Amino acid sequence: MCVRWQSIESDYFGVANGVRQGGILSPYLFRVYIRDLIRAVVRSNIGCTGYDGLCLNLLAYADDIVILAPSWQGLQLLLIVIDKAAKAIELSFNVYGI
Repeated sequence: MCVRWQSIESDYFGVANGVRQGGILSPYLFRVYIRDLIRAVVRSNIGCTGYDGLCLNLLAYADDIVILAPSWQGLQLLLIVIDKAAKAIELSFNVYGI
């Protein structure tokens, strides 16, 4: 594999793991990878009360995750849960906006 930008191409290098960006299986495989993280957040029961008393605390699609909390204290608790679960699967986050 190599990286091409405008008319410049890098040296070729091997890729030992991961999935192709935009691959049809990428969202599914990522969901499997973060399944335990999602379960930890949902089981924390910290979140906003939705329809019929349902606790809403996480929205996830592909590699985008939104967490919902009723207060900053609740948000901090959810971040602690996420941090612990992410460390268990060796997942890191981009904390900088685009």
